[in-house]
Amino acid sequence: MQQAIVEARPQLIPTNAGGRTFAAPPAALQSQITPNELFYIRNHWREPPRLDAATYRLQVEGEVTQQLSLSLQELVALPKRRMQVTLECCGNSPVPEYWAKQMRQVMEKVTGHGIMSNAGWAGVSLAQVLERAGLRPTAKDVVFTGADHGPDETVGDPPEVTYERALPLDKALHPDTLLAYEMNGEPLPHLHGAPLRVIVPGWTSTYWMKMVTSIDALDKPLATFWMNTAYRVPKGKFAFADRFLTQESDTSTPITEMVVNSLITSVKDGQKVAVGQDVEIRGIAWDGGYGIRSVDVSTDGGTTWATAELGQDLGRFSFRT
Repeated sequence: MQQAIVEARPQLIPTNAGGRTFAAPPAALQSQITPNELFYIRNHWREPPRLDAATYRLQVEGEVTQQLSLSLQELVALPKRRMQVTLECCGNSPVPEYWAKQMRQVMEKVTGHGIMSNAGWAGVSLAQVLERAGLRPTAKDVVFTGADHGPDETVGDPPEVTYERALPLDKALHPDTLLAYEMNGEPLPHLHGAPLRVIVPGWTSTYWMKMVTSIDALDKPLATFWMNTAYRVPKGKFAFADRFLTQESDTSTPITEMVVNSLITSVKDGQKVAVGQDVEIRGIAWDGGYGIRSVDVSTDGGTTWATAELGQDLGRFSFRT
């Protein structure tokens, strides 16, 4: 799979030895929208399955009054929503060491700064599907199961595991949380979760389930390795405003929203320029959906600062150039 991705998309940057993570090149992040072929790739296993869109069914079960089995065509027939949203791997560098330690529990150590991209997504609001199923008052967490599975490289038994993640009820019912079937105006590509994936604006990619096959409303928090051990940080280290309260413990909390961050995309590390030569510095800034109001830049180690010129605002969940 690693060689196949490299051959098909030579511009992408392999960021770990396992062949599961590929960063977008800096040049691709200078545009407001990252092209599909330059969008970063991250998988838990090297061989994501291909699902047939013609026979695909989404199962909705659990604490609902009516179980559903929806075809892709039925989902496409529902009112469509379009949004520009930044997707970022929670292992995107640089991250604090205690955060990075958690990431190494579920993925090989990654390097680089382009494990994030920005796209226009289209699909149906998850809330519409859940409302059609009729959530019972007992529902607490909403669990997504993906079709990707493989040998478990972390937990041990069983030898084959399937990726599952949960969302708190309020986030699942937020109108901006989508079940997407389009990416930048095209059908969702295979490596980005075709035929259907979850879009959770403002939250890190661990919640953006690819190749989602089922949605299960639970009357208690999901208790699995992926929720109780992986993708967590010590409690109080980050001021997450949008928290996952049912999954918090006395000592740790799930990683949820993206923290404010920025990246220079026009100058490479170690690049040399002539003395006295003017250099235009371009980059991007993003956060968990609160909106980038301004970006200040220093070229003298923080002694003085200048205000950058911001690019077009594509919405609070989209990065700003």
